Amino acid sequence: MDTIRIENYQEGQEVEIHQLIKNVYDEFVSIDYSDEGNKHFYDWIDPSRIAKRQKEQINLLVALLNSKIIGMIEIRDNKNISLLFVNKQYQGQGIAKRLFHESLKFCIQRDSTLDTFYVHASPFSIPIYKKMGFNETDSLQENHGIKYLPMELKINKLTSTLHKLLD
Repeated sequence: MDTIRIENYQEGQEVEIHQLIKNVYDEFVSIDYSDEGNKHFYDWIDPSRIAKRQKEQINLLVALLNSKIIGMIEIRDNKNISLLFVNKQYQGQGIAKRLFHESLKFCIQRDSTLDTFYVHASPFSIPIYKKMGFNETDSLQENHGIKYLPMELKINKLTSTLHKLLD
């Protein structure tokens, strides 16, 4: 059985990351967004923009099966999930949760006072974030044609999990 590895983004992976995000987004998320929202999102995930954000601050992890990227997470401001996508074929296997926990571990190492993590969850991803322990903080919003639900996770709710992650 092949093992899935979680690793830091490496320069040159942005095209493969873009394609993974676009494939999942097009199938599961884009239907909830307007043309304006889809254009805004596609601009955000342009490979050159992914690479530029990583040059400014590496905050992206990938899940690899052999050498294929099957999942990714990008964190903004050390406390916001900006992007979290897993290849359709590998969804439901805990990969998103592993990516989040690894990211959380790095964020806590950077800032030991971190107490809350945030996400603007797409309508498709709301159940996934709820399963990971996030709670709604407001009603469904829309900005630039993108619908999202503001959610947060209090880190102290994960104390026992965090101790395991940091060991």
